[in-house]
Amino acid sequence: MALEAAEATSSAPREGALGRSTIFGIVCGAHFINHFQSTMLGVIYPLMMKDLGLGFAAIASIAAAYNTLGNVLQGVYGFIVPYVRRGVILGIGNCVLGLSVIASGFASSYSHFFTTRLLGGVGGSPQHPVGSSILASHFAGARGRALAFHSTAGQMGGVVAPILGAYLILHTGIGWRGLFWAVGAVATVMGLICFIFRDSLRRARSSDAPRSRLTPLGWEAYKKCLQNKNILLVSLVFMVGAAGRGQDINETYIIPHFVRDFGLSLTYGAFLFLFIQIGSLCGPYIWGWLSDRYNRKLVIQASLFVSAVSSFWLGWQTEVSSSLYANLIVYGAAVTSRQTLTQALLSDLVGDELFDAAFSLYYFIGFISIPFWTLVTGGIMEHHGFGPAFSLISTSYLAASVLLVFLRHDRHVIHR
Repeated sequence: MALEAAEATSSAPREGALGRSTIFGIVCGAHFINHFQSTMLGVIYPLMMKDLGLGFAAIASIAAAYNTLGNVLQGVYGFIVPYVRRGVILGIGNCVLGLSVIASGFASSYSHFFTTRLLGGVGGSPQHPVGSSILASHFAGARGRALAFHSTAGQMGGVVAPILGAYLILHTGIGWRGLFWAVGAVATVMGLICFIFRDSLRRARSSDAPRSRLTPLGWEAYKKCLQNKNILLVSLVFMVGAAGRGQDINETYIIPHFVRDFGLSLTYGAFLFLFIQIGSLCGPYIWGWLSDRYNRKLVIQASLFVSAVSSFWLGWQTEVSSSLYANLIVYGAAVTSRQTLTQALLSDLVGDELFDAAFSLYYFIGFISIPFWTLVTGGIMEHHGFGPAFSLISTSYLAASVLLVFLRHDRHVIHR
């Protein structure tokens, strides 16, 4: 409702309230499912490690391949969107994602599961750049909040997935294969919904006039973004930090760490992971509120410092205690705020006509280091343990903070 009220103050004509609500629900619902299917792997991996004989190195290679392929594809949607409706792209992506998750439920070997996750990387790739572009285009009067809700929808999927997944596996008899099949079916249905509402998900216009021939398309739009140092710096800040972007280190390793190293049950491990997700729900709004009222660059640097400290702290926790609970909440609130904060900076820097190229470039650069950190973390955990792995991870946030020193943010917007 807050988004609708804010939109009403904008002078540009746009579709009715029902249309905006539908758009918002579809995009955020798809993001919820996208993160749910990824985060539920945290409770499935311990079982697959036992049933299929997988180790941390194998998990690392699967996660890295999934993220690498998805990331590469994220970088091309700025070329595709001007010629293919956004709703069609999201529809195809969610259907492919759903079918890949269903296929994962039939996995009988490492190679089988590796292949299905690669397919999932293809299907999940449109969600961030295309979904963010849709919301930024249609909610010009409440852009920051719309993008924050989009991120929160994904985080909510991460909150629900471990607990609900563990419950369904352990207490309903569905098993980890049945969980794959059920979630895959839901993702496929979401893809079909995107097709049904494909006309509503197209680019919002500030007038009824057709797209100007002067509006940059394809490579010209990318060139305008690549020529702006601030856009590249914002994307690099998003890239350098190890965890917090979703579908990466947190979802892959933390629950298996609790189960294997702390000797906890799967349900208890999922319960502890919930504290990270609780932090991830409130953290982006708190940091975002601060960045709107104070120097945005300094606020981001502060969040990165807290990310570094909380990551190091988490690495050397040895038992379940009140200290661990607090650590997990602070960690979740800090590391997951980077995406929302850098998106706010990006929105200040880019005009409407460049959203598709800018968000594609932003997510391509931002996600490109995920496979590297996934493999490095898995390798260190395999040979040296969780503490050394997260000690190294903590340094990545300090490096991102240093990059912000070179940012000259004057709220300049790139025009055509």
